[in-house]
Amino acid sequence: MRVVGSLIGARRGRLGLLAGLVLAFSALLPASSSAATAATRAKGLDVSNWNGTINWSKVAAAGYRFAFGKATEGTSYSDATYTTNRNGSETAGLVFGAYHFARPAGGSDAGATASAIAQANHFLAVAGPQPAELPPVLDLETTGKLGDARLLVWTLAWLQQIYARTGVVPFVYTSPNFWKASLANSTAVAAAGTELWIAHWTSASNPLVPALNWNGEGWTFWQWTNCVSIPGIKRCSDADRMNGTTPAAVAIQPYPAGLPLLSAPPTIVGLSEAGQLLAAVPGTWAGGKPLQFSYQWRRCDAAGANCAAISGATAQSYRPVSDDVGHSLKVLTTATSAAGSAAASSPPTAAVSPAGTPPTARPTDLTPPQILGTAQAGQALTASAGTWTGSPKTFAYRWRRCNAVGASCVAIPYATQSHYTLTPDDIGWTLSLIVTATGAGGSTSATAAVTGVVVAAPLPPASIERQTVRRGIAGNVQTDDGRASVTWQPGAVRVGRTVLLDTFTGSLSVPGSEVSLAVPGSSKSFKWPLDLVYAQPQPNRTVLGYSTDGKVYYSVPPLAPPQLPAGTAVGRFVDSSNHTHVLTRTPLQLSLFKRGAWGDPTYTSPSGPKLTTQVPLEVLPHLSDQSLLLLTRLSLAAQARISATVTGPGGRTVPILGKGSRLGARLQAGRAYRIVRA
Repeated sequence: MRVVGSLIGARRGRLGLLAGLVLAFSALLPASSSAATAATRAKGLDVSNWNGTINWSKVAAAGYRFAFGKATEGTSYSDATYTTNRNGSETAGLVFGAYHFARPAGGSDAGATASAIAQANHFLAVAGPQPAELPPVLDLETTGKLGDARLLVWTLAWLQQIYARTGVVPFVYTSPNFWKASLANSTAVAAAGTELWIAHWTSASNPLVPALNWNGEGWTFWQWTNCVSIPGIKRCSDADRMNGTTPAAVAIQPYPAGLPLLSAPPTIVGLSEAGQLLAAVPGTWAGGKPLQFSYQWRRCDAAGANCAAISGATAQSYRPVSDDVGHSLKVLTTATSAAGSAAASSPPTAAVSPAGTPPTARPTDLTPPQILGTAQAGQALTASAGTWTGSPKTFAYRWRRCNAVGASCVAIPYATQSHYTLTPDDIGWTLSLIVTATGAGGSTSATAAVTGVVVAAPLPPASIERQTVRRGIAGNVQTDDGRASVTWQPGAVRVGRTVLLDTFTGSLSVPGSEVSLAVPGSSKSFKWPLDLVYAQPQPNRTVLGYSTDGKVYYSVPPLAPPQLPAGTAVGRFVDSSNHTHVLTRTPLQLSLFKRGAWGDPTYTSPSGPKLTTQVPLEVLPHLSDQSLLLLTRLSLAAQARISATVTGPGGRTVPILGKGSRLGARLQAGRAYRIVRA
């Protein structure tokens, strides 16, 4: 056994600070074992202006696969070599990432939060992390004289701000000794999903990892030495290894496009006391990335209502003034992506107390909130707020829809009560709940564990021709001859309405294909689609048409995938059994038509056939038998039926051209007629 030292080098920080010494006892491994382990780990390095000019082609030729470069420090310093190192390393084929040297500060939780957010914003402005680069890194080597609890607040605030703006989970760089001594060996950062770049300078085959092996996740990058000779760099340099062979595997994925979508609402950190700093945390957002945030503080009544914007209060932090005493405060956060903006408000603070009021602790959850109920469409979920310290006076609720593994959560519009009824939109998703507790000391949010994946409500036995809609129960109606059936999930049709599914006989449709879906007394469309399915596969050379007025038929458009998009009334798809499904948000009539024959809705013109050519009527008398020849030529942009009549004495009309091309009745000789339409 031998003692192996670990020291974070002074040159990583601009002012040159030693981070401490870690002593560890490590069993000596055979050289061949260490070499084999190193061979399975990608080689990398980290650099700053201290390294001077670098020949990145030589670095790449020496087998180095990735590099981290210093971008910023504190709220104003930018490394002069950052852009050069970034461009040079990427041109040489290395995967590059940026790090920020932390300068923690703040005399309160709000001050620490504001400091961290300001430094995160400075880092993003300079570093501009891009897809295919390594995630941003927080280089944490100094405490700024913050205690372990407040330093943890600062650290989490920096990491959360990076995630809120980019959707990328950052890394933390630290040493085992610093984390144990300065952050009480907390597992909170690791539990939040943050990966570790550990600094432990040793010849052992593995580093020491704090926070219970980083909450069981281990390390991703390891700075194993502070001085190694690397071709292309004059001074000895920091060298790193990846716990894997492919740095690109942990690189930033392409940023999503689109409008911002609220996932978790903004919150306010700090005591609601005149003169005390408050800090806004912008919440989390799905949708387009990266984001910019802007703020507007608002003064409300003590209950958090009747709010008005505070003039000039548009910074991320705010100090209440005497005019705020007795009022609660909110902050309106606007998130802006390349596609546009969206805004969300925080819950209100407690009423602002006069300056000098003894501070009260913010609420802290002792046991997390819970979601009670069955994850099935139509069922009601209820929230248990959990248990809290800090004597919270009010609780606010925000229900969210998440993917099947409980990630990528998006707030459900208007779902802000302590209960929520699952809808057809929730099928295939999980549900999450954020509870925000507000007391005299401020507000704190806690998240409940997600539900299981929401399933569809089971279908009841089919009713013939009609069924009354019941709360929380799916529907299933079949025609009397079994040619078609319609089903729906709870919430699609108003409770108490009756759904009718009948057959009828059409004049142009394929016999036996006509189906009518109606909901008497309901003039509005269905909130969620109903699924009407034919019992037999659709015959070849037929077209499926629908009508909402029983007169004009339209082709039912195909759906791919088999989902009805928002704003679309009707669509069809064919299932694996070759049965045709029609998803509809409106009552309708359905029929099949022979392709190209009369009635084929492919050629429907709702406003009537459009004439493209019309030759004036020409009348040619035939002298030998006193008959008349009427000539004209019509060109139409659609299939149509043409009829013509003439009007005789006394207003009597006689058809001279019936439906299609059939000739009508013969006219009586010796009488005068006037042609009225053709």
